[in-house]
Parts: sequence; structure tokens; C-alpha cells
Amino acid sequence: MYCDRNVNNKMNIKTSLFVWSLVLIAMTATVAAGASAGAPPQIIDKFEVEEDFGVRKALAMLGSQCQKNIVPSPAVDGVLAFRSLKNVTFEEAMDAILGDKFKYEQVGKLIKVYTVDEYKLLKKDPERMEHRVFTLYYITAEEAAALIKPVMSDSAKIEKSRAAEKSISAGAGAIAGASAGSGGGNAMAGNDMIVAYDYPEYLERAAEIIQSIDVRPKQVLIEATILSATLTEETKFGIDWNFMAGVSLTGTSSVGQIGSTESIGTTTTSPISQIAAGTGGAPIETAGFATSGMNGLRIGATSGDMAMFLTALESITDVTILANPKILAVNKQEGYVQIGKKLGYRGSTTISSGGVATQGEVQFLDTGTVLTFRPYIGNDGYIRMDIYPKDSSGQLNVDRVPDETVTQVRTNIIVKDGETIVIGGLFRDVVTTARSQVPLLGDLPLVGALFRGTNDKTERQEVIVLLTPHIIVEPSQVDGQARAADISRKRFGAKDGLQWIDRARLAEDHYAKAVKFNKDNDNVSAMKHICIALNLRPTYLEAIRLKERIVATASPDEAQELERVMLEAVDQNEAPKWHRN
Repeated sequence: MYCDRNVNNKMNIKTSLFVWSLVLIAMTATVAAGASAGAPPQIIDKFEVEEDFGVRKALAMLGSQCQKNIVPSPAVDGVLAFRSLKNVTFEEAMDAILGDKFKYEQVGKLIKVYTVDEYKLLKKDPERMEHRVFTLYYITAEEAAALIKPVMSDSAKIEKSRAAEKSISAGAGAIAGASAGSGGGNAMAGNDMIVAYDYPEYLERAAEIIQSIDVRPKQVLIEATILSATLTEETKFGIDWNFMAGVSLTGTSSVGQIGSTESIGTTTTSPISQIAAGTGGAPIETAGFATSGMNGLRIGATSGDMAMFLTALESITDVTILANPKILAVNKQEGYVQIGKKLGYRGSTTISSGGVATQGEVQFLDTGTVLTFRPYIGNDGYIRMDIYPKDSSGQLNVDRVPDETVTQVRTNIIVKDGETIVIGGLFRDVVTTARSQVPLLGDLPLVGALFRGTNDKTERQEVIVLLTPHIIVEPSQVDGQARAADISRKRFGAKDGLQWIDRARLAEDHYAKAVKFNKDNDNVSAMKHICIALNLRPTYLEAIRLKERIVATASPDEAQELERVMLEAVDQNEAPKWHRN
């Protein structure tokens, strides 16, 4: 029993020592972690030196008191400017001892002290220089090189990768402002890069700057609504008179054969010659007040030698154009969208000194709805924008030169994210009143209306441009899935508009039934409808994928049955094409 008790005591002692060792290790790690995590600086309550102490002795005393390894160079020495310090940190004590004649830096666990000249020579030592590669993701190498240059040393060397192509290859139908690029050729396909060669402390400064500026830019989604409405109201009223039969006031002209010869000449009759010949006509008439060929109310009356023709028409034309383009653009980058037509025309023809005519190149006029803008995103939720919305139509005149009717606004604005503002509002009324009459008679009260014609026209134009910008931080904020769903809805809506006997609609319907049977695990029925759909549309990609998926998941026995079903369906479709006895 005694031996057992001793053994137990020894085991307990060993266990206790092991536990205390773990506790000491944990405490040491905690202290080290606290120091590395930014523990409060060490405070020196009192630091006193004797009169004969110089800089070297003071450094040795400070290192001993604060448990620091201070190593001064042989040239470091001098007279202290103080005798005691109270409640200072280690760094403050070092600055007080060294003054402006000495410099120090920490290298590992050593604190090395140099004279100012020694420190400058040390920092300019070429052997200390090293290189670092900075990979850029959102800014160009040229921009990054320009921004880090102020924090680099005079001996630094900076090389940057070649700039990427700025233009997009565009053919003959390029949009306005787009130049034709080369496509890149064998240019570098990686990210922009900078290789900097400098002292380590300068490279660290450059790294901090690049980390701050090479960040993902924000985007702006612009929703522009352009409303252009034109209302035209026109009223025409007039009366033409023709009475008192007599000599006609109008002459005639004709081209005919004169005499028995075969020469061709021109015979004309004038009102004077008609009077001499006694030709009948209307010596008193009014014309130009009524338009006989126009639509509307037309009334004619004849009584003896008097004829009257009255016309009246009121026309109303209301044209409304509503455009709602949307476009997404990166901060400070131009966005452009056109929904309309490019009207082509040939430029002016030039004639050389030798008389050779050279036709001008074909140029294009952009018509329809055009939106061009460039956003500048602020840090307070506001956006400054150069914006140019335009709605236009055009046609070529008789000289084959384009005439354009345009509604446009060009401005620079500041707008808050998500708010809608009106950047263009134009209301214009054009009132035209035309009156033609017989002098004096047309001015008579009451009966004057019988001797005049009127043409009144009112045109009202209304133009409103609404703008709503949205700052997009994450691409998912654009809600692209919802827009894709809208496209699917339009596609199915267009399909429903087809005739029921149309092959495309029949194929869609059979594919929909195949999907339903596949969900119900009825692969045989699903395969029948797939075969019909593929017979109607052999390139129906969705039906081909569904067929492959069903066959791949079927068992060998079921696959044979599905193959038999397919062969029977094909045979039934092909059978009418064969003549059988």
C-alpha cells in the first residue's frame, strides 16, 4: 500500500507540472498576442541620467531599462540635451536622446542607430533595392504608374504593360462614334501590370496606394422616358362662284397640225381672241376659296347661269411617340443606345482640277430614339451626368440631302440615385390663320362670307424627357433574371399568336406535353410527343435535349421500348409517303 501511495503521489506531481507548463505557455502566447495586436505602449515613469552621460551611455541605460537591443554605430555619440524624463514612451525617449542628429530603425529584434549621414547613405545603398510586380484589375497600368510616381524615390524605375485596345472592331454598320479596332492581334491577354524597382519602404507606399485605387468601379443604370406628342387641328372653309354666262376669261393652248402640211405647230387662243370669236364662258367667277379635290363636305349648286361650289373640312391629327430606353454604363464611361433607323445618303461630289468627278462617301443620319450619357458617381448618393436624349425622324429631300425633325436635350445635371427628374419640357403652340377674299366684298357684314375662304391651322407640340438613374454596386441589382423572364413571356406570347395549324406552334405544343409526361414519369408518352415535335422541327434543340435525357436515365429494357416507340412514330409519319400494294 505504501508503494502504491508513493506512485500515486509521483503521478500527481507530474500531472501538476504538466498542467502548469501548459498554463505558462498559454499565458506567454496571450501576452505575445496582446503585444502584436496593438497593446498599449510601454510607459517609462522616470528616466534620469548623470552629468557625464553621453548619447551612447544613455542608449545603453534605456535599452537595459526597457529590455531592448539598441546597437549604435561607432560614429554615434554626443552630449545630451536633458537630465531626466518622466512619463514618456520608449519611442519618445529615443527621440529625446537622438535629437535631429541621429536616426534609428528596427531590424528584426535589433534597434540600429546611425548618424544622419550614415542613415542617408544606408537608404541609398543600391543593394537594398528590390522589385515588385503589381497586378491591376480595374485601372490601367498607365494610370497606376502616374499615381504612384510621387511616392517613389528618385532612383526608382517603373515599367508598365502595354495598353489594351480602346476601340471595338466595327464593320460598315458601326454606330456613331465607334472606330474600327484591330481586334487586339497578339497583344497581351492578361491583366495590366506594373513592375517597380525601388527601396522596400517606397514599394510599401506604392502598394498602399494601389490597394486604395484599384477597386471595382460602380455602374449606373439609366432609364429614360421620352414623350413626344403632336396635335394638329386644321379647318378649311370656302365658296367659289361662277355666274353671268358670257365670254370665258381663260385661254386655251394646243399642239396640232397646221394646214395640209405635216409640220407641227402650236395654236393658242387668248381671252381676247375668244371674245372676237364669241366663245361662251363665265365673265364673273371666284376661285381659290374652295378646294374641289379635298375630302370633307362639298356642296355644288347650279341655277341657270349661276354656279356655286362650297367646301368645308376640319381635320385632327394626334401623334404620340413614347420611348423608354434603358442602358447600363460604368462610372465615367460613355453609354450609347439607338432604337431606330440609319438614313444613308451620299456626301458631296468633288471635281478635281482635271475635271474628274469623285462621288462622296456614303454617310448615315441616326434617327429614332438615341440616348448618350456619361455618369460621374459621387460619394453621397448623387450622380452628375452629361446626357443627350434625342428623338428624331428624317427623310431625303429633292436634292438627296437629309432633312431631320428632331426633339433633343443636351445638358449636364446632378440627380440623386433612384429619383426621377424632368430634364426637358417643351410645350409649343403654332397657330396659323390664312384668309383669302374678294376685295371689299369679302369685308361686307353677313354676305362677306360668300366671297372669301379661310384656312385655320393649330399645331401643338409637347415634349417631355424623364430621367431615372440607379447606382449599381452589384450586377445582380440590374435584375437581369426578371428581364430574361420577360423575354420568355414575349416569346410564348408570340407563339400563342400563331395559327393552330402552324408547324412551329404544333411542335411547341407537343414539346410542352412531352415535358408534362416526363414530370409524371411517363417516359413512353413523353417520347411519343417528342418524336412528333422533332418530326415537325428536326432542329428543335429543347426536344433533342429532353430525348437524350430520357434515354440516358432509362433502364436497358425501357430504352429498348422507347426505341420501339420512336420507330413506330417515325413509321407512322413516313408510311403515307410510300405506295403499298
